[in-house]
Amino acid sequence: MEIEPQEQIRELAYRIWQSEGYSHGYDVQHWLKAEAIWQEEHRPKSKPKQSKPLKKTKSRKTAAAEREL
Repeated sequence: MEIEPQEQIRELAYRIWQSEGYSHGYDVQHWLKAEAIWQEEHRPKSKPKQSKPLKKTKSRKTAAAEREL
């Protein structure tokens, strides 16, 4: 049985709270930090986009020289 995302985030926030010395009054910050970590870990892996080859463009001098001809 898979643990629900909210439960995983809660456990992570609890570990963050412990690692920061059981500081009180930072529950929202701990939750948001845990949520960001969880989302990063569970983000879909995508292939890097292939870059398009650069178009060769003529310099201004070349274009001007061709117009003169």
